[in-house]
Amino acid sequence: MNATKRLIIISLLTAAALIAGTIESRFPLPFPGMRLGIANIFILTALKISGPADAAAVTLMKLALSFLFSGNTAAVLCSAGGHACSLPVIVALYKFFPDDLSIPAISTAGAFAFNFGQIAAIAAALRVPGIFAYLPPLLIAAAVTGFSIGYAAEIITGRLKNIAYGRWI
Repeated sequence: MNATKRLIIISLLTAAALIAGTIESRFPLPFPGMRLGIANIFILTALKISGPADAAAVTLMKLALSFLFSGNTAAVLCSAGGHACSLPVIVALYKFFPDDLSIPAISTAGAFAFNFGQIAAIAAALRVPGIFAYLPPLLIAAAVTGFSIGYAAEIITGRLKNIAYGRWI
């Protein structure tokens, strides 16, 4: 894939992740801090169609732009802590077990890691280790949302793969 096409794909996936994250933040959820993670569909898509470096680029651009648009330092801190744990997990699983694990399975593992990282970031920032007691309900939710987000990413990458006569974009 040439550099221009790659830049366009990263930009489109970043914009889609940012829009999805912004819309998702408007939904009320049953527990504080629990989100569906819809923006992660586009990070997983970047991982699958163009590799770890582009998945990291989409993640970092989404974090930076989310902060610029919202100014919510606490939310960006939680998200950064989550992605700092999640991104290495999904990249390693995708790289070392490409034929053994599906994208939904990788996404679920990433959701578990994200929740741990977000709780760790809060515990470090507030110096309240008791916040880890909140982890079990988040992990239960992560099992469902992680699998669902991975399944959606698998569908999207399958459709993108068919563009341009069956070749990757």
